Amino acid sequence: MPTIGQDISNRAARASLKHALDLARREAQADAAVKFSSYLDRVATEMANQELSAVEIVELLRQGAENWKNEGLSCAGCC
Repeated sequence: MPTIGQDISNRAARASLKHALDLARREAQADAAVKFSSYLDRVATEMANQELSAVEIVELLRQGAENWKNEGLSCAGCC
């Protein structure tokens, strides 16, 4: 049975780990948002410069969505 001191120490360690994991999640979400925003901006500029039709734009967006999905799935085992 842990002593009171050990129990307090264990709680503090768990809280610290939880805080570190929460911070890492928030940073990862922020990084993903910036990366996706940059991607959308780049694609929008490319579409405007090429004067694509609505059908071509939809197809490019679908291809981009598939690429993002595959990138996320390939990283699923990384964490």
